[in-house]
Amino acid sequence: MNRPLPSLIDKVRATIRRHAMAEPGLRVLAAVSGGPDSTCLFHALRELGCVVEVAHFDHQTRDGGSAEDAAFVRELAQKAGAPFHEGSEPVAAIARRMGSSFEVCARERRYAFLKRTAVEAGIEAIATGHHADDLAETVLMRLMRGTAPAGLAGIPPVRRDGPVRIVRPLLDCSRADILRYLETRGIPYRTDESNQDVRFLRNRVRHELLPLLERQYNPTVRDGLVRLAGIQRDENLLLDAMGRELLEACRKGGADLHRQPFRDAPPALQRRALALFCYETGAACAYATIEKARRLIVEGHAGQACDLGNGFLLRNARRTASIDRTIPDEKGEVALAVPGETWAWGRRYCVQPLETFPRLPWKTYCTPSRQVFDADKISGALHVRRRRDGDRFSPLGMQGATKLKDYLIGLGMPRAERGALDLLIAGDRIAWVVGHAIDGRFSVTSETARILLVTVE
Repeated sequence: MNRPLPSLIDKVRATIRRHAMAEPGLRVLAAVSGGPDSTCLFHALRELGCVVEVAHFDHQTRDGGSAEDAAFVRELAQKAGAPFHEGSEPVAAIARRMGSSFEVCARERRYAFLKRTAVEAGIEAIATGHHADDLAETVLMRLMRGTAPAGLAGIPPVRRDGPVRIVRPLLDCSRADILRYLETRGIPYRTDESNQDVRFLRNRVRHELLPLLERQYNPTVRDGLVRLAGIQRDENLLLDAMGRELLEACRKGGADLHRQPFRDAPPALQRRALALFCYETGAACAYATIEKARRLIVEGHAGQACDLGNGFLLRNARRTASIDRTIPDEKGEVALAVPGETWAWGRRYCVQPLETFPRLPWKTYCTPSRQVFDADKISGALHVRRRRDGDRFSPLGMQGATKLKDYLIGLGMPRAERGALDLLIAGDRIAWVVGHAIDGRFSVTSETARILLVTVE
């Protein structure tokens, strides 16, 4: 006798438990666009007893159509008695200004809003509506592009992003499961016609390539791609652990990489250990760069170097290899878009007004990569530059001005790191020693009316 197939709710419950996505009673911020996937996500989480708050980001597109989506989601939350958080930005205009594709820019702005909202509300988990068909499409797109084995793991069920976790409770459910769930419960949802636009790669894969593969090559190709992602995810975790062991063996308790034990390891572990080594240092690299650096360590001579990009060099010594920061021209300055995003020396600066005061204390909200400033105390343009002789500032909490050099020496910062430090300048004053203290003259107080948020990635 055949057992009945598990329902969508059964699948979601099992996925949440298997990946420890949420504990009973945990508040979850659900990213709801109004489409079938995210609408299903919202109702399924509530059906399972989660405390759900709703977040919606309006991309200001489709001649007002996106505003109608926002109104739909707002009403959905109100009817359910769920707290509603809304963000809105002209993504198409921002993408043009940044020279980015709309898809990439939309994703970045949306996730920035979700993360900011979760932190301000004190919510640990953000849930998105990615499902099994999304996973299959992602794996196929990465296969076509060419990717390292880690890329074939596709969409992770759980991803840590700073103080929050991104969770995907629908990842074991198909698009058909989702539509069946909504239909049987009579739940309405919005349809975004841009999801049919085959100018976008994902839509071409969804509406043209995958149906072609199913018709002419393998009717279960989606299941095969999902299975491949699961296998690669498990093997990726194993390779990470083995790569970590090799990295520690090559370090021998120090910071540099000893070349001989690195040479003795299989190439697959060499690449993984080197990727971890670069990531820890801040020089996250593509596969081609990792391979070039690996061959340098294995075959190169002492004194040879490899440019890792973003201001980092891998340099060979006779027995070791090390990663150094290259120091750009200290007289150079990069003006920041306010509001907007700007790249400077391998980092992305995002400057924007903070529309509401966060619920968290400032000491918790502000981090080495995120700071707030009293917007009315800033006069002149914002820009980023490197340290110069004679720089002075007034660290928050200290009386009077001090030499920046003395402040950094007091932190125990090595000379090479001091030279590669970014400074956020307001007018002609240091507003923030990035990653460290802000100048107290720009700090937020109880009298602050307008806040400027600066984040660095």
